[in-house]
Amino acid sequence: MGRRSRGVNHAAQMSLKAGGSKDSQKHRRLHWSEFSRFAARIGHTLETVNEAEDWMLEFFVWFLVAGAMKPGTLANYRASLSVIQATAGQDMSGSTSSRDLQLERRDRHGRHRARTQQEFNDLLAAAQALDNSVVHVIRLMRWLGLRMREALMCGKSLETWRDLILQGDLRLPIERGAKNGRPRRTEVLADHVDETLEAINAALAFCRDRDFELVSGCHDDLKSAKSRLKLRFDQLPMRRELASHSLRFTYAVDFANAALDRGIPPVDVLTQLSDRLGHGPSRVKMILEVYCWQIRHRFPEKIQLPSDFVPRQRTRNLQTSATGRPDDQPQDNGAASRRPGRARGPRFQINHGGKGIKHKSN
Repeated sequence: MGRRSRGVNHAAQMSLKAGGSKDSQKHRRLHWSEFSRFAARIGHTLETVNEAEDWMLEFFVWFLVAGAMKPGTLANYRASLSVIQATAGQDMSGSTSSRDLQLERRDRHGRHRARTQQEFNDLLAAAQALDNSVVHVIRLMRWLGLRMREALMCGKSLETWRDLILQGDLRLPIERGAKNGRPRRTEVLADHVDETLEAINAALAFCRDRDFELVSGCHDDLKSAKSRLKLRFDQLPMRRELASHSLRFTYAVDFANAALDRGIPPVDVLTQLSDRLGHGPSRVKMILEVYCWQIRHRFPEKIQLPSDFVPRQRTRNLQTSATGRPDDQPQDNGAASRRPGRARGPRFQINHGGKGIKHKSN
């Protein structure tokens, strides 16, 4: 195994240690491999993750910018590299931020919107005529705010969800297919308990004799099932502002409107909604600007987290409160100790316009 291959293998081990879904680990490994290849081209073969220096990362960023990479993709690259470095014990506190580099931010606005009830009814009718299995996925995504992967893999959780609702517990655990492998708890909309229970019972009756698979692919694996579901969504069609993610937007708007109507403070509404959607309770600004943009007028001009707010620790296990239900109570979030990284060399002066870096084709 060559030196660069050993470095990529070390990065893959750090990504595995950091956890997350298989897709997340795969993307981290590919992103680091591309960075390692770039470092080798400028004369630095990385045999371990800890050999990466800040100036190399900055050069790599501007190399990607010069190649016209979109802001969202660039942010994913930077996040992948940061996770691997932090897991390897490097001190990331001195790393240059995207704001310092004056990088363009991704624009999430206007990509999706909540569906009206008529649009949702029309979608169900079209799905019924196309593929009955897709109907169940659509209903679960709409009433529980599930991501597509979560809805695709939730078959074995349906009985648990049904039993919890019948016991009066509207907080349902989502463990299969959760983004980055982070379990979360969604919440049944209080005004739509009957519709949600009906959707769960129908999906359970459909998949019980199919090994609890709502959608099956040609190769009997998750990848082909996901491909088939995407194809069906495209055939309906579910595209652009009314793509599959619009079902999560519909759930978010219904949740926020109901909570505001009950008199819950706006900040608490956004904090709860962020947690229910699986983004964590501290993504208030993003939830307001992205999921709730259609009802922005119902919130104050400025939204600020309470001064005593402490985000929860990241954990694989759901925390249980004194009542026996995993709640949103903040946990002590002490700074995690990291192994000291290697000494950094002096920073190079770089052209933030990226003009001095040429993107050569292989």
